Amino acid sequence: MLRKIYLAIALIAFTYSVKAEGYAVNVQGAKQIGMGHVGVALNWDASSMQFNPGALATIDAKYSLAMGGCLIWTNTEYTNLTSSSLNTETDNPVATPFYLYGSAKLTDKLAVGLAVYTPFGSSNVWGDNWAGKYSVQEISMKAIYIQPTVSYQLNDWISVGAGLNIVYGEFELKKALDLRGLAQNPSAPDGKATLSGNNVQYGYNIGIFLQPNEKLNIGISYRSQVDVDLDYKDGDVEFNVPTAFSTLFPNGGVSATLPLPASLNIGLAYQINEKWLVSADVNFVKWDVYESLSFDFENESSITVPTSPTTTMDVPVVADTKSTRNWDNSMTYRIGAQYSANEKLDLRAGFYYDETPTNDKYYAPETPGADKIGITGGFSYLLNEKFSLDASFIYSKGEKRTAMDTNPNAAYPNGFGGEYQNTAFIPSIGITYNF
Repeated sequence: MLRKIYLAIALIAFTYSVKAEGYAVNVQGAKQIGMGHVGVALNWDASSMQFNPGALATIDAKYSLAMGGCLIWTNTEYTNLTSSSLNTETDNPVATPFYLYGSAKLTDKLAVGLAVYTPFGSSNVWGDNWAGKYSVQEISMKAIYIQPTVSYQLNDWISVGAGLNIVYGEFELKKALDLRGLAQNPSAPDGKATLSGNNVQYGYNIGIFLQPNEKLNIGISYRSQVDVDLDYKDGDVEFNVPTAFSTLFPNGGVSATLPLPASLNIGLAYQINEKWLVSADVNFVKWDVYESLSFDFENESSITVPTSPTTTMDVPVVADTKSTRNWDNSMTYRIGAQYSANEKLDLRAGFYYDETPTNDKYYAPETPGADKIGITGGFSYLLNEKFSLDASFIYSKGEKRTAMDTNPNAAYPNGFGGEYQNTAFIPSIGITYNF
């Protein structure tokens, strides 16, 4: 019965959303957001630590500080393909991711810095009684990245850098439990399961930054694959069921392992003239490592049922399970432009197209995905020679997606699916101080 509880999906949601299409959109710098969230080939300030550590050593300022945050409004509309009365949409709280970067040049060629940012921080709240309540009612996830970074300029046109990613992440998933079969009563009320977990993991971020001439920048960065391991002390499951079934749903720990895919990012930036700068990035994410996920429950249970007048068999209630996903590799294409209106004001605009890695056959409402486009804009205003105010926005919309999860599930023996459409609006504000 616990096969309905897709811990795999919950974990994927909190660990992957920063890199893939979804509603926890990339928001690691207000300036970069305004240009479609390009940044691999830009060296404006200390935010380079996240986009391309190799660019950090080329920043003109001896010290650089950048900080800011976003408000994320997201919505997913669900359309049931058989009954319009089952249509619904999420009622998500506003997420508030932030970023903080600080760097210093120890010599003309050597720079160090520290980045703290929250690439996760979104929620999906479907409600207690929607059609997919046995898959998910509510999910929330957040993570904080801490990245110490070092960068070195090898010569006038090439520099390299590397950062250690120290990641704290946590999640919570709530869903209904279908107890009608156990109670042998079609009117039996649902139970509820709450899964939660947190852990610290490690990875790395490396980059190379090239400046063949005064107008052209080329950037390449690579973020490593990280295996997220949860053991019984890191993950918990808690059940709320009628007393008669409490022994069949023992609380306890959950263990699981997920491979987080590696990503390769390539960017170009070209200063056309004193007024115009254009830049483009391509992000490749190796999602095909996510074929399936097995997870193990510390406390399993079963019920004995008769199979004949003289024989019985044990039927699992809480049991280890495996969820197939078979995701594909995906690409994101970004382009943006900056126009320097005068000595104090820079205007920005951008666009991106983000492919979904999700599989129509194994599609889950915890992480509803679709190919999507994003339109961005923003500006920076210099308050003085060292200090600027940065603001931007993203409007993102996914194409309508008709898909179904066909993994075995007692509550949905024929699978659960429908049509999904996602939208998001993300304003951002920040400050930059270079001195």
